[in-house]
Amino acid sequence: MSRRPRKLPTPATVIACIALLVALGGTSIAAVSALPRSSVGTAQLKPGAVTSGKIKDRAVTTADIANGGVLSVDVRNGSLRRVDFRPGQLPAGPVGPQGPPGPAGVSGREDILAETTTTSASPKAVRATCTVGKKVIGGGVEIGGNGRNRVTVTESLPAGDNAWEAEAFEAVSTQATWKLEVHAICANVS
Repeated sequence: MSRRPRKLPTPATVIACIALLVALGGTSIAAVSALPRSSVGTAQLKPGAVTSGKIKDRAVTTADIANGGVLSVDVRNGSLRRVDFRPGQLPAGPVGPQGPPGPAGVSGREDILAETTTTSASPKAVRATCTVGKKVIGGGVEIGGNGRNRVTVTESLPAGDNAWEAEAFEAVSTQATWKLEVHAICANVS
């Protein structure tokens, strides 16, 4: 059996393989020859080499910053909020223009009570009227007496702008006595 002659690689192939090994091994060599702990200090860092993206969140505390180390030019406009300041640190702003008048004022509130006699008569109606100059701002009705659980209120509403009126009747006829009371809540309204 005849043997084929063996071909050796050309010098160009050998140089290309060596270059490839050096290129691939370069990063491995750098990774293996890591710097020892605490061997890089401020003197070895270039200006601007440490950026906020390279600092772990919450890694820098107040104790790490020298007094006067942060100036107003270092703080982005609009980034601080009221909660970032102690009470009394923020000055009051200028007085603003006069606003529109508020809602109508209410004063001199009073409760006017009007009631019917206590009888067994049905129906009953009554009106509570505000004192002169006051307006009704609310009202209500109440049934009193022994027969009150058989009585139904049919009306309870303002009567114009200065009174409250109500009406009630016996839903179930009774000899028990009852009365109708009306409350008008009145006040000066400006």
